Amino acid sequence: MDETLVTGGQGMLGSCVSYGLKPSKSELDLRRYNDVVHYLKEHNVKNIIHCAAKVGGLKYNIDHNADMLIENTEINNNVLRASVECGVKNVVSVLSTCVFPADIEEPFSHTDIHNGFPHNTNYGYAYAKRTLLVLSNAVRQQYGLNCTTIIPCNMFGPRDNFRLKECHVIPALIRKAYESTDGRLIVGGTGVAKREFLYSYDCAKVLEWMIQNYTSSDPLIVSPKESIAIGDVAEMIASRFNLEIVWDKSIPDGQLSRRSDTSLFDSMNTGIDLSDFSESLNATIDWFISNYENARK
Repeated sequence: MDETLVTGGQGMLGSCVSYGLKPSKSELDLRRYNDVVHYLKEHNVKNIIHCAAKVGGLKYNIDHNADMLIENTEINNNVLRASVECGVKNVVSVLSTCVFPADIEEPFSHTDIHNGFPHNTNYGYAYAKRTLLVLSNAVRQQYGLNCTTIIPCNMFGPRDNFRLKECHVIPALIRKAYESTDGRLIVGGTGVAKREFLYSYDCAKVLEWMIQNYTSSDPLIVSPKESIAIGDVAEMIASRFNLEIVWDKSIPDGQLSRRSDTSLFDSMNTGIDLSDFSESLNATIDWFISNYENARK
């Protein structure tokens, strides 16, 4: 197979891809166009799995919508523009469920993406990802590159971000459980809200399949068939650490459900079976315990 560049190859998702060049940010700054061109030419890159992005937690997104839009658009423009200049054949780019409008009905479909304004807390990041989809399709149309996109649901796994002010529910609960000193795990809300959770290694397998097989301009939405209640997730984590759950009902549950339409992915003959949630969760907990000192926290 031709040489493949995995941008963001040191992160949770990119590190799960089983092959490819994975330069660190100090080795390749995607904000510098000439550096990207030089790297692609020097390594004769013909395929790119584009996972890299500037990301932040809820408060950071609220306070820095302009920065999120500007820097992510700059990164994405450089990767796609350099791909054209350097003769790259295939680019698969990772989007986010934040691209969907805030008020659409479930299940979310790729045809809904441009039918409304994204959630106002992270519209800068959301529009950067929407623009990446538009740019991918424009480059496909004008230059003939096989530019494809994927929309994974809530990902988790080893090397996730465990910083409590930034991270999502699973890494937050794992860290809080591990660091608990009073036999309790305090969980916000009531636990009734349900979410779709995707193991990072499963998403990486889909990316590897896409770079060789997927040719559609439609974003491929990937998530398990079943949603899992936050309460069930909390129970699994609490049981690993022999903790009692205490529900902080002063914290809202948020949207009670966020289901996505995976009919396109389900129709693909990928040969990929998504991992059992409980096994993936336990593997993530094991990783965090073993790598606590060096984890992002």
